[in-house]
Amino acid sequence: MKLSIIIVSWNVREVLLDCLQSIDRHPPSENFEIILVDNASTDRTVDAVRPDFPQVSVMANDQNRGFAAANNQGLAGARGEYLLLLNPDTIVHPHSLNTLCAFMDRHPDAGACGPRLLNEDGTIQASVRRFPSFRGALYRYTILRYLHVFRGQYEAWWMKDFRHDRQMDVDQLMGAALMLRRAAVDQVGRMDERFFLYYEEVDLCYRLKQAGWRVVFVPEAIITHLGGQSSKQVPVAKRVMALSSLLRYFRKHRGPATTGLFNCLFKPAVLARELCEMVASSAVYAGSLLTFNSERRRKAAEKIGSSATLLGKHSWWLLFKA
Repeated sequence: MKLSIIIVSWNVREVLLDCLQSIDRHPPSENFEIILVDNASTDRTVDAVRPDFPQVSVMANDQNRGFAAANNQGLAGARGEYLLLLNPDTIVHPHSLNTLCAFMDRHPDAGACGPRLLNEDGTIQASVRRFPSFRGALYRYTILRYLHVFRGQYEAWWMKDFRHDRQMDVDQLMGAALMLRRAAVDQVGRMDERFFLYYEEVDLCYRLKQAGWRVVFVPEAIITHLGGQSSKQVPVAKRVMALSSLLRYFRKHRGPATTGLFNCLFKPAVLARELCEMVASSAVYAGSLLTFNSERRRKAAEKIGSSATLLGKHSWWLLFKA
C-alpha cells in the first residue's frame, strides 16, 4: 500500500466530516487507507463517521490519550509506505496527496515532507520553522516581548521572512499535514508520547534530521488548515500545555541542567507577562465602559479571565511542575 492517512480527532465532528469528504473528492491515485483515532469525543464523532465513511478504519479510545499517543496508535496499525499525519480540521486540495507521494518517490533521502498550508480565507499559513531557541522562547512567551528583547531570535525561529513559495529543506514542518517515510519512522521511532500536545512533531523532525533524513517543504501541494479546532475548547490549558511541551523539548534536546538554568528566568517572566496583560486589559475594560464599546469590553474581559485563570490556577504548576 502506498499511503496511510492518520487522523486524530477530539470533539471536532463537523470539520472532520468535511476533511474526509475532501479526501473522497481528491484521493491519491494509488492504494491508500484512512485511519481515524478518536480520543473519546463526546460529540458522537464515531457514530457520524462509521455509516457515511465505511472505508475509514476507526480506533475509538475510551479516554483522551493526547495527540502523540493517538498518532502512534494509527502508525502502529498503518500499512502504507508513506504515512500522512493529517489534522481533522484540514481540507485537501486537488492533486495534493499525489504531489506529496510523488515527491517522496523521487527523493528517497527525504524522511518527511509537508504541503503549503492555507488559512480558511486562502492566505498563507506559516508552517515552516527552525528549531526552537531559548532566546526566541523568551520573546514569544514572556514579558520580554514588550521590551522587544530577542525579537530577532524569535523571527529567525519562526522564519518570518520565508515566502512559502519555493521548495526547501527545513528544520521542522507543522504537524497539521506531515508526510513521513515508513523507513525513517522505523529508524528514529514514533512520536514521543510524553508530549501530550504541542512540539511532538518538532521533536520528531529533530530526530529525523539528527539521523540524516531530509525534511522538505513542498509548496506545490496545498492543504487548507482551519487551525486550533480542538485546542480552542480549552484555551488556558492549551497555553499551559504549549509551555510545558516546549520545556520538555528543551530538556530532551538541550539538556536538563541548561534548561533548568533557563527556567530560572523563563517561568517568572511568563507569569510577569500574564500579570501585565491582566492589568492592561483591566484598563481597557474600564475605558470601554466610558465609551460604551461592548465588543472591546468583551475582548478585554476574555483576556482578564484567561490571565487570571493562568495566574490563579496554573502558576504553582507552571513554576514547579512544568
